[in-house]
Amino acid sequence: MEPSYHRNIPLLYIYSILIKRVSMPIIILYFLLNNLNFTQIGILAAAMSVTTLSTEIHGGIFTDLHGKKISLIIASLLGALTMFLYYIGNTFEYFLVASFVYGLSGAFISGTRNALLYDTLLRLGRASEFKKFNGRQLLYSHSVNAVILLLIPLVYVIDPKLPFLIGILFFTGSLITALLFIEPPVKGARNSSYNKRLMESFREISLNKQLFSALLLSTVTAAFVWMGSQFIQPLLLISGLEVIYFGVIYALMRAIMGLGGEFTHRLEGFLKFKHLLLLGSGIILASFLGFSHGFGAIIILSVLLMKFAEGLNRITLEDRMNRSIRSANRTAVLSISNLSKELFSAAIILILGITADLVGVQGMFSFAAIAFMASLLFLSVFRKRG
Repeated sequence: MEPSYHRNIPLLYIYSILIKRVSMPIIILYFLLNNLNFTQIGILAAAMSVTTLSTEIHGGIFTDLHGKKISLIIASLLGALTMFLYYIGNTFEYFLVASFVYGLSGAFISGTRNALLYDTLLRLGRASEFKKFNGRQLLYSHSVNAVILLLIPLVYVIDPKLPFLIGILFFTGSLITALLFIEPPVKGARNSSYNKRLMESFREISLNKQLFSALLLSTVTAAFVWMGSQFIQPLLLISGLEVIYFGVIYALMRAIMGLGGEFTHRLEGFLKFKHLLLLGSGIILASFLGFSHGFGAIIILSVLLMKFAEGLNRITLEDRMNRSIRSANRTAVLSISNLSKELFSAAIILILGITADLVGVQGMFSFAAIAFMASLLFLSVFRKRG
């Protein structure tokens, strides 16, 4: 009897909701409560990032070799272990181990949900609907996360360790959900060494012009949006918004990013790929101009517009990348894409962070708008010549 692959779709919605780290809104406060200084907090963030970056591609190759289901199970187990270490820990050493563990979990989840969704739809003969289901996954996970962002600080006031206990329950729920996935067979899948899979993945990216173009566009747009996201708090201060309302804005950001993803498939009946990309990129550019020249409510509106465009561009480009991948190395290719975003984001944030120190946050966004336009124009010319 043919397995019921349909159930993977609602299970992925549930998994994406439960896999979120619910402690995020209060984690810095928790570290400070346990007598960590900002240098130590910086080390924890660096440890998490370095672990994810150094294992990202190998995690994707592991997934292609051993299955997406097992990778999502491992990611849930590592997430639950992270929350447990935070829950029982009260020293820098405990939190450092937790940072390494959580960073490692990122290697198993990066690109895996996307790949499982696309392979499921491919098996069902509904790959053309990837935008719709991927956008819906983004909408549901971010909307629920928006509510959590509002509630977790209230729980933290009752008991600082309670958010981590809730986190353990969330990751345990994601583990149970992952056990229910049905792994779709992948055409062309075969056993081979890690190095061979790695070379195959890079070869496909370099020879597949459509895939390479989508990867570059995804890297550039994601990096500039991520950079903009790092300056949201100082921008909100410049707007005059009181700090007590920051949580509301962050909740709205999550929900609106999800709406951007959901709207993508509704727009594709009217707009082609390049028009969707132009729309999303145009909104990002408009938000940067709002940051650089705006004030008050204009800055707040620009923040929300940027998050809407992030959801729209993300779903548009993820759809194009998945459609372009022709090999069985889907997760590895998506992991390479994620790694390129992380590295380019780090470079952009460093350069524009120095610029912000020299000309101020708003002045920096004038340069960011110019750099973003220049990057897109370069890619457009590069694509035509390629």
